[in-house]
Amino acid sequence: MKKKLSIIVVVLLLLCGGYYFGLGFLPRTDVVVVDFEVSEQQDQITIYTSIASSAGYTRSVKNVSDDPEKMELKFYSAFGGINGSIGAKDEFDLPLSPECKEIYVLLYDDYRLLIAKNPITGEWEMV
Repeated sequence: MKKKLSIIVVVLLLLCGGYYFGLGFLPRTDVVVVDFEVSEQQDQITIYTSIASSAGYTRSVKNVSDDPEKMELKFYSAFGGINGSIGAKDEFDLPLSPECKEIYVLLYDDYRLLIAKNPITGEWEMV
């Protein structure tokens, strides 16, 4: 009887742990870029974000583009379940290559252009 109970407890702990930490590996598709700053050397960009939905936080971002002229950003959920905040951040520092001209963010089902370099002035602008 104790062996069956122990197995049930272990299985339940594994399921709860999988839920608790597993959601942190899922991409967030409702991230909104609130603001950004480009360093003076034009080699780094700081992106400030928010969440469009009422639950959840972001913890990390990854550039999934192979093209040096554009960045395609995919944000990931924080750990701790649906509204977990373990590792939550809303400010992300990313390296910026000199060739980069556009920054896209995964929104719902597609990458959308949100930040671009003005071809005339050379300044970065929200689109």
